[in-house]
Amino acid sequence: MRKAQNGDKDAFLRLMDSCQLSMYRTAKAILHNETDVEDAIQEAVYRAFYKIHTIKQPRFFKTWLTRVVINCCYDQLRHAQGLVPLEVIPEEGREDDNDTPMDVRAALASLAENDRLILTLFYLNDLPVKEIAKLLSITEGAAKMRLSHGRKKFREAYLAGERKGGSSV
Repeated sequence: MRKAQNGDKDAFLRLMDSCQLSMYRTAKAILHNETDVEDAIQEAVYRAFYKIHTIKQPRFFKTWLTRVVINCCYDQLRHAQGLVPLEVIPEEGREDDNDTPMDVRAALASLAENDRLILTLFYLNDLPVKEIAKLLSITEGAAKMRLSHGRKKFREAYLAGERKGGSSV
């Protein structure tokens, strides 16, 4: 991290490579469209490159980068406000495949953004509750409550998907 802060481009690229999956998961939890996810990550990498010198403690790099990704995602949403991508508009006569049981990704995707984001940060990005609270500018207690609520909603969505998939047999 210190090398990247001192302008070492290879060190910066190594940092970005090590955080690639985490950035993707975070962006995907907020944005649904792959193109938007890619755009947000690209913008986050750009911002990180020019702002990495502002990090005072290297141990908070991943938290800082996650915050940058979240901000880029919200900027993307604000920019696209009012625009509905074609992928979101259902085709006439097309129905979901009721024979396929809902998997973990589908259950996660069906959750509200706040629930999806906190579960992604905790379970997929392995961030502790304390860091999640800092990232989201909430108290640790609020982060724990959101995590508990997200788990409950995930469980309901997952079980509903199993019942839906299992009932067509």
